[in-house]
Amino acid sequence: MAMVINSNIQSLNAQRNLSNAQNDMKTAMERLTSGKRINSAKDDAAGLAIANKLTSQVRGLDQAVRNANDGISLIQTAEGALEESTNILQRMRELSLQSANGTYSSGNRGTLNAEVTQLKAELDRIATTTSFNGQNILDGSMGELSLQVGAQSNQTITTGIKELSTSTLGVAQTAGISSQGKTDAAASIPGLGTGDLIINGIAIGAAITDADKSSVAAKSGSAISVAAAINEKTAETGVVATVGETRLGGTTMTAGAGTGDIKLNGVTIALTTSTDAAASRNAVVSAINARSSETGVTAIDSGTDNGGVSLVAADGRNIAIVIGGEGGATELTAAKTGLTSVIVGAAGAIPPATVGNVTTGSVSLSSIDGKDIKIESGATGNARDAGFYEGTFKGNQAQITSDLGANLTAIQSGDVVINGVTVGPSNALSDTASFANKDASAISKAAAINKVSDQTGVTAVVNENVVRNNIGQDTAAGGVVSGTINGVAITNFTVIAGADAAETRQAFMNAVNQISGQTGVTARDTGETGTTGGGGVELIAADGRNITTNFTTDNRVLVGAQLGNGGVLTQAGSFTLNSDKSITVERGSSDAIANSGLRVGTYGAADSGGALKNIDISTAKGAQDAIFAIDNAIETISSIRGDLGAVSNRLDFTTKNLSNVMENAAAARSRIEDADFAKESASLSRAQVLQQAGTAMLAQANAAPQQVLSLLQ
Repeated sequence: MAMVINSNIQSLNAQRNLSNAQNDMKTAMERLTSGKRINSAKDDAAGLAIANKLTSQVRGLDQAVRNANDGISLIQTAEGALEESTNILQRMRELSLQSANGTYSSGNRGTLNAEVTQLKAELDRIATTTSFNGQNILDGSMGELSLQVGAQSNQTITTGIKELSTSTLGVAQTAGISSQGKTDAAASIPGLGTGDLIINGIAIGAAITDADKSSVAAKSGSAISVAAAINEKTAETGVVATVGETRLGGTTMTAGAGTGDIKLNGVTIALTTSTDAAASRNAVVSAINARSSETGVTAIDSGTDNGGVSLVAADGRNIAIVIGGEGGATELTAAKTGLTSVIVGAAGAIPPATVGNVTTGSVSLSSIDGKDIKIESGATGNARDAGFYEGTFKGNQAQITSDLGANLTAIQSGDVVINGVTVGPSNALSDTASFANKDASAISKAAAINKVSDQTGVTAVVNENVVRNNIGQDTAAGGVVSGTINGVAITNFTVIAGADAAETRQAFMNAVNQISGQTGVTARDTGETGTTGGGGVELIAADGRNITTNFTTDNRVLVGAQLGNGGVLTQAGSFTLNSDKSITVERGSSDAIANSGLRVGTYGAADSGGALKNIDISTAKGAQDAIFAIDNAIETISSIRGDLGAVSNRLDFTTKNLSNVMENAAAARSRIEDADFAKESASLSRAQVLQQAGTAMLAQANAAPQQVLSLLQ
């Protein structure tokens, strides 16, 4: 080996190894002092990323446990207050039962009522002052309570406590639904017939026209007759029907002078209008109300030219109206009077037998035992002739489904009012799925309704759209179907002569399903032989988009009205409205509610019992009424306490599960991130020895070049 002095390789090697030993010692000391194997990304980049995620999970779960425990504390606070409220109600019930006893005088009852008054005040005080962390929890102001019980977003448990003051306690929510009144020519008003309506599995008989002593026309369709038929089965259905008022909205006015008669519920009334619309409305209202004792109808001035004059029959009798003129420029018209009707005859008096338009009242159903109300069509399929939707209606949830494909007209602002809020127009931009009539699709209409859901408390959900087609048997050779579904051409298919109905349906379904990825429409075999009433194959759009078909056929392979007759046909889907309260659907200012596919009515909850604030046990009857209201209040609070107890138990299990998950996540993080002290201590000892040895060897390596000097002596 050559002896050189210019380069000291031994020294460089010793320096490098000494530096490595020092780095190893530094790393070991860092890990031992921090307790972590990973102190920076260079130690383990992937491990650091995993450890950080686990840290987020562990810390999030730890906070979630605290959140859940806070929720338990809030529930315990509320439950304690409700326990005292229950005790108060039990005392009020005792006092009411005592006052209901016939042995007590009015003075005795007054004394008992004084205590009830104080107890009601205490109930209100509890409702308004019970709080947790500065939030009142029994006065309804807290609303929905969402408890974050997970480490990720939206991992929540939701509960809530409604207002529990004497203003709300005592009123029970039972299932309810109201029918829609109808307006049409007298002969066209459908009456309730045998087999039309089934309530809670019980067939309702035909309308009892003898019960309607007031209506002059279309008695079989009147609210009075329908309610009588329903109430005849109350013992079996558990449902009682109540007649609502009959209301006929006015029409848009065009001011003009006119003279003539109207016939209102068989009574002839002379009217005169002028070129001043307001004066004409006033004259019409005065003339009609002067005869209200004969007609059973009162007139109401809307105060606007668009609203005209409304007619109301408080007892629910039908309103039959016709307007007749004397002809010429002064002919009396609906536009001049503001009344909704038709013109019968341009001149002369109204014929005695003429009825004109008839408007029926509404019927409200409520459950007498608090159970759901189920409405079905009977054998005739005409439940809606009685003004009712098919469906199951609950006390704590309202639900209504629009008519399937009822109208291919978009909703305009003013067409429909839900819970007092006018729904805006449906917009084609809301529907990115349909091929045609986008602004009239169930998707667009549901979007329009959901835009005001914060105000109405009602949400709309789109249902699947189903078109039933009549796929029959082909008896001719080479039957061919061609056309489009939602603008996409269907592959032509030929059915073999004599093929049975099942083979024909299968061939059609195969052709439809081949392009379902483009159309959003699939075909399903119902297993039925095609008939003119529907059957065979269903076309289904699961997302509720419109289904637009344009088919041509030869040899009548498809015999149904939807496809077999050819041409462009579009069916809109339906949507369902949901709310935890009742849903009231009304006509808007445009009186074009049909565009929405909904029907006028109130659906869902109906009130039974009276509010506690109004109870008065100073009389025997008042005491009896109070018992019913107090029982409702006790049931309400018991139900809420049950719900709170269930949520509290759920939160208890939640905290246990979260603690278990947090423990395992922390263990996983420890295995990745924490330092092994035994291993790191050994590494430190090794690095220290290597450092000492390296220092000694570096000293010798640095001294080695001096040996070259001996050669020069």
